[in-house]
Amino acid sequence: MARIYLIRHGETDGNKGKTIQGCIEMPLNAKGIEQAEKMAAYFKDIPLDAIYCSSMGRARRTAEELSKVKGLDVTPMDELREITFGEWEGVEFTEIERRWPEGFKTYFVHPMHWTPPGGETLPHAQERCYGALMRIMEKEGHDKNIAIVCHGGVIRVLLCTLLGLDLDFMWRLSVANVSVSSFNEWNGKFISDTINDYHFLNEQKEFSPVL
Repeated sequence: MARIYLIRHGETDGNKGKTIQGCIEMPLNAKGIEQAEKMAAYFKDIPLDAIYCSSMGRARRTAEELSKVKGLDVTPMDELREITFGEWEGVEFTEIERRWPEGFKTYFVHPMHWTPPGGETLPHAQERCYGALMRIMEKEGHDKNIAIVCHGGVIRVLLCTLLGLDLDFMWRLSVANVSVSSFNEWNGKFISDTINDYHFLNEQKEFSPVL
């Protein structure tokens, strides 16, 4: 049965420092590269027919490790780039909470009711990300195993969409660096196999909304 694998990029210093990255380019750090290597090794014996990724550097670098192991080319897509967080990008969470206390509280509880100043609305992010997924499946075929390497915000939006959840639920879903969430199709619906699986890292994580 064909599967879709949603894979978050490896760790960056922004993740480590609890900073909202959004569309700021930030490379994988040493730990992030190691995580990507472990994720790729996990896929060694898992069938894959295609690899897609966000066009942002941290996602492409993560996808490169998977490409080496699977012998498949990587197709980057702008539509899979991280959500744009406007004035919040590059700012630590503690500073965001200090400067925008009500907006911070609202966004991480009811994100459909608040958009960071200059940022992208969640409905717009949902439209472009889900549209990208549908185009990928149309191109590759619904019988193919496809890996998509992208970002925490994008994966949360896609998880809500595929599970039929309101986007206000997105911050209730943990998406760790290089975690794998997988789906198959049944009777025209997406069925979840795994969400936020990172057992191959052999490490424990605490929930954090870090993007």
